[in-house]
Amino acid sequence: MFWLRETASNIRRNRLMSLLAITTSAVGLSILGTFYLLTNLTRATVEESTQKIDLVIFLHNDISPARSRQIFQASRIPQVKTVEFVSREQALRAIKRDFPTLPVEDLKGRDNPLSDELRLKLRNPNDVFKVRAYMSSIKGVIETRTPEADSVVRALLAFNRFLTVAGMVALGVLGLAILLIIHNAIRLTIVARRREMRIMELVGATHTFVSVPFLCEGLIYGVSGATVAAVLLSIMHSGLIRVLVAWRLPVPLSQGAVLGDCILLTLGAGALFGLLGSWFSLLRSSNKTAL
Repeated sequence: MFWLRETASNIRRNRLMSLLAITTSAVGLSILGTFYLLTNLTRATVEESTQKIDLVIFLHNDISPARSRQIFQASRIPQVKTVEFVSREQALRAIKRDFPTLPVEDLKGRDNPLSDELRLKLRNPNDVFKVRAYMSSIKGVIETRTPEADSVVRALLAFNRFLTVAGMVALGVLGLAILLIIHNAIRLTIVARRREMRIMELVGATHTFVSVPFLCEGLIYGVSGATVAAVLLSIMHSGLIRVLVAWRLPVPLSQGAVLGDCILLTLGAGALFGLLGSWFSLLRSSNKTAL
């Protein structure tokens, strides 16, 4: 109860600085959360727009079954997560299911114009063109193809890389800004109550006991800002999904999980920044090197 009363008292004494700390935390964490949402939604869109298949490998019709097995084994490289073999007969039956009116019965046997296929799912979508170049160099492969146009895949991957780099830069810059604001807010409180803290220590209170209200204050700043940011991110996420639906763009099925992870990470980052800002302020106010 003492710690709670002291924390509330500290916040009341510095209302303006407290409001600034919470607002800065909310803005910074909202921007960081936006980068996280866009990066993961783009990655999910890349995966789902290719129907979970990153590469389709077409084999020569005149190669032997033994050579097909060799190519299948050669495709199982570390960058490839799964490999599925689809025979020309299976591909023809799939066309029949998708287009029942087509007279595919006349194309059975040697008249089948389709080729055996290998369908590759990659561990990292960024490796798609490297793996395709490797598979194209194997004798017996006539064509390698991505389900989407190359220009679309390249644009999505480039946008995803840009968001990742921009998110890392924003994490450094905005994280430092949040830390400095919370640090200054706690520092002002410590300076204002320096005499009281000294008296408490002289009558037997430990440094850790005296410091807990300031750590709680920083935690409240960080979590309050993160809560505001989480609400803003939820609203932005709903608006983004509506825009994707209105423009008939692919909407990832994992959008709910992405938003949930983003909110959890935002709350965790807010708590971490709040505690670190308070801790740095307490270190500066004490001759000790640790609490």
